[in-house]
Amino acid sequence: MPWLVRLSTDAGKQVERLPADRQDQLLRSLREMAEDPFRGDVKPLKGRKSRGHYRKRAGRYRVIFLPQHQGRIIDIYAVGPKAQKTYHWLSRRGGSWRGATN
Repeated sequence: MPWLVRLSTDAGKQVERLPADRQDQLLRSLREMAEDPFRGDVKPLKGRKSRGHYRKRAGRYRVIFLPQHQGRIIDIYAVGPKAQKTYHWLSRRGGSWRGATN
């Protein structure tokens, strides 16, 4: 049974700003997450604010997500290159959600 992958509005905008070839690579990675979100280079984030959140490496980009195991839902909060600011979403978490991938 596949997981439902949801992008926050911010994460969707971050994906849209990427070059087309990088978007394709990242969208393939998101589709793979629907099958098994913990496959590949996935690590839990450290710190009190990020408890339960993970980061997945997708090429030179990072996907920050929160799995909801009971509902088999993956909420993606941020997508960006490996950098400190990629994790800035923690301070302003929340917001609306864009479509879903399954």
